[in-house]
Amino acid sequence: MRLTIRACTVGLAALAFATAAPPVSAAAHPLGDPQTVRLAAEGDQVTARWSAPPDDLLVLGSVTGVLADRREYVLDMGAGGDPEPVGDTDADLLTASDEVADYLAANITVTQDGRACPAEVDLSGLAEDGAELVFTCGSAITAVDVAVTMLTDADPAYRTVAFAEAADREQQLYTADSPSAAWRFDTPADGGGNRAIIIAIGAVLVLVAASAFVALRRLRRAARS
Repeated sequence: MRLTIRACTVGLAALAFATAAPPVSAAAHPLGDPQTVRLAAEGDQVTARWSAPPDDLLVLGSVTGVLADRREYVLDMGAGGDPEPVGDTDADLLTASDEVADYLAANITVTQDGRACPAEVDLSGLAEDGAELVFTCGSAITAVDVAVTMLTDADPAYRTVAFAEAADREQQLYTADSPSAAWRFDTPADGGGNRAIIIAIGAVLVLVAASAFVALRRLRRAARS
């Protein structure tokens, strides 16, 4: 059965966004699950893996002109009420497309000290695991700016949740109004807490050592007298 998805959900979604901002783990655009970007840094490279629900891949195909225009608005529904997976033909068109690779490189960007880090885009696992972008910067990664504007040109309600390994925080919500954020990869997300614990333990050890020294001196004085 063919069903028109957006027409059925946009009203409720608009009401939900008007009343309260969703938590990062909740649905991040009118169609349900958000896009995700998983970030990691090693040496002078930042790796970003972008993934999205199947219907968003059809939107990606639409905005890049790879798939027929507006195909994302009408999708076959499975028994569980979910959009069907992207078909093999569509997946082949998407993964072979220079336009899709260029779109990803233009809408997920990394800059270091104001200089853009060029990206290599791997679309081979796009339909299953997402696209991988590897950004090579001018020096070892510490602080970088990461911008994500995926599909906001198709609908400004699209949002992307970024997750990071060994960074100053675990996640970041990107929106059309907040498309860029600074990340530090030389300080783990819990690094501040760990440092505080280490400092506290060190202070206790110093206090114990000082107390033991004073007690030892008193014992020596008592022994002499």
